[in-house]
Amino acid sequence: MRNREKISYEIDPHNRLIVKKTGKPSGITRFRQILDGRFKIGKDNSLSYHIKKSSQTDVPQQVKLFGNYSLENDRNLVLTLNKWNNQVQGNKLIIKGQLLDAKDDELSFSVGTRDSKGGGTIYILKLFGAWQADKYNRLSFNVKREKGAIDNLALEGAWKINNNNEIVYTHTESILKTKEEITNTLTFKGHWDITEKNRISYVLNKEINSQFDFEVGLIRATKSGIEYKISIGGAQAIKTLALSGKWKLNKKLGLLFEIPYEGGEIQSIAFGATCKLSGKDTLDFKLKNRLGEDLETSMRLSRKILKDQGEAYIEALRDGKEVSLLAGIGFRW
Repeated sequence: MRNREKISYEIDPHNRLIVKKTGKPSGITRFRQILDGRFKIGKDNSLSYHIKKSSQTDVPQQVKLFGNYSLENDRNLVLTLNKWNNQVQGNKLIIKGQLLDAKDDELSFSVGTRDSKGGGTIYILKLFGAWQADKYNRLSFNVKREKGAIDNLALEGAWKINNNNEIVYTHTESILKTKEEITNTLTFKGHWDITEKNRISYVLNKEINSQFDFEVGLIRATKSGIEYKISIGGAQAIKTLALSGKWKLNKKLGLLFEIPYEGGEIQSIAFGATCKLSGKDTLDFKLKNRLGEDLETSMRLSRKILKDQGEAYIEALRDGKEVSLLAGIGFRW
């Protein structure tokens, strides 16, 4: 059976597709073309290159490309070609761009190109999928391709929490020629939850399982927030991150930690707890999750938190009883 003519693909510095026909699988180049056009992402995150109208009759309207996605330097989208059709397997197509935006099911890039006449343009590429945390607590975007295959695009650097209790990822790059710095920031809109010991979650979209489940060390409750120890990335450096908010007791819902987000929105994490009077003006709480499992963290709050809960609870504490709060249910003793 006669071997099909292999085609090698590259991308030039202006994000234009270069086509090289080899004639044989051996790789001997017959000719090389640089094609004006732009990349597009279609169904199942498939990548194609749409070519500007050409006078050459042998130039197609679009070139379909198949392979695996990855991320280079936290800004460039890479497609490593597989052996589909007459592609040269292993060719890496590096689309030079910048991270633009992140939504619960989307990661977008801005891409610049310049045609053979010198005209420049900027356009947007969007990949669809879901966000998760990898084993190093890095933010990773899972791109779902044809037949259920998934590619993981991990952001290499560390993330932080902003003043609105949102996750923010910032990538800064220095341009050698101009000594300029280009900074790209992704802000993730979601809400926090704690359901397990040594784990804290940031939920973007529960329906599509788009959420970051971070493995953490000590979780410490304070009067004005929750602090936890976490390592991010391969270096495994330990850092402290904090959520700011307000603790409240609710006789129907239990112990609540109210977290403010952008625009004044407030969402609560419900905890169970055991509570006892530890002094004239303070209460000791040992926190539990919604299943009643011990989170192995405790805190001390002013008894003023009981001001609207009724004398029955206060009297129980005065008698030295340990009061239990069940998350979503309220007081029991």
